[in-house]
Amino acid sequence: MRSVESGLRLLAHTAPESQVVSAALAVRVGSRSETSRWSGLAHLAEHVACGADTPGARALASAGGTCNAVTQPDFTVYHGYVAVEHGALLLDRLLEVLTAAEVTAERVRNEVAIVADELSAAVDGAVMGGFPWLWLPAALYDEPEFAHNGYGDMASLHRVTPEVLAGFFARHYVADNAVLAVCAPDPVSLLKRVPEVRRGTPSARPDRLPEVTPGPATVLAAPEQPHQATAVAWSLPHSPLTPGHVRASVLADVLVGPDDGVLEDSLPRALELAAYVGPFADPWDVAAPLPFVVEVHHEADEDPLGVPAAVVAVLKEWDVGEDLVVAAARRMGTELRQRLADPVTLPVLSVASELVHGGVERLADAPGRLADVSPAHLRAVAGELVAAPYRVLTRGPRS
Repeated sequence: MRSVESGLRLLAHTAPESQVVSAALAVRVGSRSETSRWSGLAHLAEHVACGADTPGARALASAGGTCNAVTQPDFTVYHGYVAVEHGALLLDRLLEVLTAAEVTAERVRNEVAIVADELSAAVDGAVMGGFPWLWLPAALYDEPEFAHNGYGDMASLHRVTPEVLAGFFARHYVADNAVLAVCAPDPVSLLKRVPEVRRGTPSARPDRLPEVTPGPATVLAAPEQPHQATAVAWSLPHSPLTPGHVRASVLADVLVGPDDGVLEDSLPRALELAAYVGPFADPWDVAAPLPFVVEVHHEADEDPLGVPAAVVAVLKEWDVGEDLVVAAARRMGTELRQRLADPVTLPVLSVASELVHGGVERLADAPGRLADVSPAHLRAVAGELVAAPYRVLTRGPRS
């Protein structure tokens, strides 16, 4: 890794046989950077920056390239790929993100309307209405930076003015606050073209972790739904990629498994089971705190409060053989290695790892850490969850 004088960090990944250039630019600003007054501002900024009709955007599209973006809790990442001969156009497009985007009242209105459509689709168009991740932050945390989802609050977004959004870009979309990664046959030559972009003061992640206290179930009435979905959620105290975090990720996989998870016998009438670490079921690119979630879809005539009791009982009686643990750890390690070996996904993973973990090498070491997980380790993590407070969310016809 190297940095240009402006402070922009550069990562080069060489893929000699690749026919495409892929790249990602991550800015250290996400939903956890927001205040309660401006919930959703990071997501709105992503829409404005990625959807801008700029010379770079037009040139990349004409060359058949792509550029997309996503807002995460701890960062916003812009990523794309294009044929090797047009690699410079992709870098030009990504670097446009770090220049002052044109922010007009009309542009703000249009992008707020698009965010509203996305939110409506997540609630009205998705199975169980985006349950539970849409409500999970508010169920687990009280602190504003942790307690809202990545889409944001529409009442807040409707208050955004061009001046507010321009100020957000000026504070966060600066070179000192960003990482650019390129994967190409000759990434160094491409990165030599990177010009100086404006400096700024890097934004900081929240320096405190929230406390979670037990509470009554959060009931989300949805009479039109055909069944009930109930989630039991803990806030993991472990920092990402520490042994406890890696072991918790394997525990979640073993609980449900691809075929014969250990929860199936305790919840025989479950229509669907899921267990995962992270707000979007990806445990590798979010800073602490991360949620540990067990999600159960079940018939509406079953008491939702029976779900956490069944889950906790399994954790208390944890006694899983080594074969099941080893298979889960190997499967997760193989999946992560595949993502790290894919020239298209590698830049996205590397910029996220640089911002969240302080270096891509820590994520590259994760498959080895997964291989070291044992049944005794999972018993210890299960015991931690049993002793820790949890929150319950349920959505469906039973209210």
